[in-house]
Amino acid sequence: MIYAIGEALIDFVPQPNGDFSPQVGGAPLNVAAAVARLGGQSSLITQLGADAFGGQIVRAAQAAGVDTAHIRRTDAAKTGLAFVTLQPDGERSFSFYRDPSADMLYAPEQLSVQPRAGDWLHFCSVSLLPSPMREAHAEAIQRFREAGGHISFDLNIRLPLWADPNECRAAVWDFLPSAHLVKVSDDELPFVSERGELSDLFVGDVQHVLYTKGRHGAEWHTHAGKLAEVPAFPVQAVDATGAGDAFTGAVLRQWQELGSAEPDAETAAGMLRRAAAVGALTILKRGALAALPDESQLQGFLAKEQP
Repeated sequence: MIYAIGEALIDFVPQPNGDFSPQVGGAPLNVAAAVARLGGQSSLITQLGADAFGGQIVRAAQAAGVDTAHIRRTDAAKTGLAFVTLQPDGERSFSFYRDPSADMLYAPEQLSVQPRAGDWLHFCSVSLLPSPMREAHAEAIQRFREAGGHISFDLNIRLPLWADPNECRAAVWDFLPSAHLVKVSDDELPFVSERGELSDLFVGDVQHVLYTKGRHGAEWHTHAGKLAEVPAFPVQAVDATGAGDAFTGAVLRQWQELGSAEPDAETAAGMLRRAAAVGALTILKRGALAALPDESQLQGFLAKEQP
């Protein structure tokens, strides 16, 4: 099972007529949904408000095939919101409304998951703000490590959420050594590494780093150096929201099939290509969750496209 812990929220995505459409999102949920849409088993660990938006998120997660048994609801805070601004090339910026949101109040004592050997726990830096949810992350990571599970960390830097960028950087470095798999983008690397070197990220338990470069493709690195690299698929971006999450979810889904095996160069290249295709399909529509492809759509795309 692949578990994702952290925020689930409503993205208000701009439409061509200038209105905003509420779309279900949040990076951990996007990753879990990408796994499920591709035929894998995934579960979301979060907390939502006892409000209409929280209900919308639960229904959307279930429709995507995500297990919702570990989603809590509360009256103490509302479900988080984010307003998305899209650029002509499909890139985006976010304005968040979570001060605090219900997910931030999720506490360690609410964790009910009992991981087994081989299970994955995925998380991002958005939920590492000082809050009960950050402490729940630490508890969950310890629980998965003790059970023989694997830890996946997508840096997913969102500086507008932090009063001080240095606090964000410190949080990343606090949690980075616990991860086995790390995903970082080309615009995040200079923020977390003064030298801008991927080798700096190989600390603690880190064994694999996925390096995404937008239209320039993606790379897979290990301690020994670059294991594989693939170009991007040339598509016209409509909305890049969730593309990185879709990419990560596709990699985790494939690793779920590998079991405990470590990918060699050929396997890693194949995994990257499929993940790049999932990311490319996701940016062709507005909204993150609604744009995620299933296995049939992915196969159809790969049959037609050559990166």
